[in-house]
Amino acid sequence: MTRLTPEMIKNVPYTTRDRDSDLLNAIGIDMKGLAYEALGIRADELSMEDYSVAVVPVTSGKGVTSGFTESVCSIIQHLGMKPFLTQRTDIAGLADALSAKADLVFMADDDEFIALNVHTGTFSNNIRSTALGYFTALKIAAQGLRGKEVLLIGAGRVGDKMADLLEAEEAVVTIADIDLAQAKAVQQKHADFKVSASVEEAVRNAKLILNASPGKIPGEWLQEGVIVSSPGMPYSFDEEGRRKMKTLIHDPLQIGVSVMAVWSASLSLYELPLPVENPVCLEVVL
Repeated sequence: MTRLTPEMIKNVPYTTRDRDSDLLNAIGIDMKGLAYEALGIRADELSMEDYSVAVVPVTSGKGVTSGFTESVCSIIQHLGMKPFLTQRTDIAGLADALSAKADLVFMADDDEFIALNVHTGTFSNNIRSTALGYFTALKIAAQGLRGKEVLLIGAGRVGDKMADLLEAEEAVVTIADIDLAQAKAVQQKHADFKVSASVEEAVRNAKLILNASPGKIPGEWLQEGVIVSSPGMPYSFDEEGRRKMKTLIHDPLQIGVSVMAVWSASLSLYELPLPVENPVCLEVVL
């Protein structure tokens, strides 16, 4: 998971409505709607207004990224939830969140970013939520992925989860990563997937791209009319590439956090473990 910098997220609290507009223009659905769609939840099943959410600054490792907790609060508030930032950090902040009877608690360190559902003792995390949100956005933009060729760029933690979702959807997948061994490691879990030894060649041949890599992708590589769903940070594309795209779904934080919030809240809907046959539900339980 790429560590966000203050520069990457400095505008998040001020551009959440703009991101909604961008999504509506791109795929006809806003961030909240995308999160509900990703999780297969109807709006009347789950009211975001019912949830109080604590965001706890965590100072371990490299410490708190300036503006991060405030950005998370702004996204949660945009969804209709009631967020608050704890005054204390780390375990003390968690204690404050529990004392305030928060329903959900968001916390992030160098390795994990989770949304704990206090009532169920279960959580969603940013890796799975980001993968699910951007996969769903690509699926909507492409009007379905079953049987369609999809290029998955990046075989790290997010890319690995995207691969699971693409296989469940029965997409025809090629994986490309500058680390060929890492791409082959993901392919070993998905027998029908192909691996491209050249990221450039794979991009030049792709009409649907799910980009889980922070690597730069020159616009000259892209086809006209390509559809790109890209959570990778830093942003991968230049102006030429953007002009060529039919659709681009990208933001630094909003989609992942939106899916996390709805996912964590939705855990309160289920009294029993959900069927393991559904890959998305299996991730919810875990």
